[in-house]
Amino acid sequence: MKRLIALCAGGVILAASLPAAADEEVSLAGFGTVAYAQSNRSYRYQRFIDSGGTFQRDSRLGMQLDVRLTPAWSATVQAALAPAADSDRQWDLTLPWAFLSWRPDNDWLLRAGKLRLPLLRYSETMDVGTTFNFARLPIEVYSLAPTAEVTGVAVARSWLDERRELSLEGYLGSADSYWRFFRRDAAPRSRPRGAWFEHIEMWLTGALLTVREGDHRLRLSVHRGDVKRVDAPIPVTYPFVPVAGGGGYYQVTDALPGPGVPTVDRVLNYTFTASAEFVLPHEFTVTGEAVRRRVTRATLGTDSWAAYVALQKRIGAWTPYVYAARILSSSSARRLYADVNGNLLPASTPGADIINPSQRVGVDSLDVFDQRSIAVGSAYLLTPQQKLKVEWLHSHTGSTSGFLDAPSGENSGHRAVDVLSLSYDFTF
Repeated sequence: MKRLIALCAGGVILAASLPAAADEEVSLAGFGTVAYAQSNRSYRYQRFIDSGGTFQRDSRLGMQLDVRLTPAWSATVQAALAPAADSDRQWDLTLPWAFLSWRPDNDWLLRAGKLRLPLLRYSETMDVGTTFNFARLPIEVYSLAPTAEVTGVAVARSWLDERRELSLEGYLGSADSYWRFFRRDAAPRSRPRGAWFEHIEMWLTGALLTVREGDHRLRLSVHRGDVKRVDAPIPVTYPFVPVAGGGGYYQVTDALPGPGVPTVDRVLNYTFTASAEFVLPHEFTVTGEAVRRRVTRATLGTDSWAAYVALQKRIGAWTPYVYAARILSSSSARRLYADVNGNLLPASTPGADIINPSQRVGVDSLDVFDQRSIAVGSAYLLTPQQKLKVEWLHSHTGSTSGFLDAPSGENSGHRAVDVLSLSYDFTF
């Protein structure tokens, strides 16, 4: 917090120190969310939410500095204080945006630096709560982005006529992020129960087509990610090892006897997205988004599809809404999860006290999803820069869900969670 205050103060001093003639060349803005969420379950959902309540799930604070260097050149830097990507306890001050822009004319835009990854309807503004009415964006869909930012270059071309605007954007660059996993039980070799984070590096490229006609919007995109786990290779699958007397176990680590776990240095992610938003008569708005993420070279729960559809209606300062969302991992990932998770050696089998908990840890690293949610809420516009929001969310898991931290010795599947959320969003 001290670093963020210092950064904001420095931006204000910088803006105030510029000569009067440059007032229109520099803009400093801020945004933030103060949000509280509480569920009806003692175990955690979406990293932070439980029956004790939390401000950590959605609260954040940011500042953005835009500098127009010349009519064609500009620079943008955004700093944000939010929960850390690699810890459930810490907060981090990061730079989601730090790029240089060149607009040679109204049709072309080139950017280089750290950019927000253009995937979905709200990807570029997902941290600015005043830009949407949901208490939080549906996690089933917005969790499928392999990362929120990419460091590289992006080129956009726009076509504008009297009826519609069409833009085509392409980008390439690199990124690093973290995959979060949850270990339901303590594992052999002093690995405790709880969350752990795998550092990953990615090389990304993609293309995005957006069509706007009045208030209607359509977006299609395709992305390719070359993903590497920094600290260890990625398991392809878990081979089955028969034991004497029948039965057997799945070898989830090379520390167990067996033929060895096949691994690859990297996997390829192919992500396809489609978003549509239509403004209907009587101030109704329908929004729908779908994502398909295809993972090759390994059987992982991140090979999945997800979608949501939302209906909103503006009534004066109020905008009530309802949405339904779904996420489902591939059948091969769900089948591997079920096979390994349901396989236990009898306690009398030599080594069962090591093998059985190791299998549970191995299956927890597959990150498999089978979940559906419905939400009902409303936003209230205090001013054009301030919104209050309230939401009730009901989520139900099928066979399993990586969003839910299951109690010790239990599974995340076939559970229901209700969440009440209150938030105040602002910009300045």
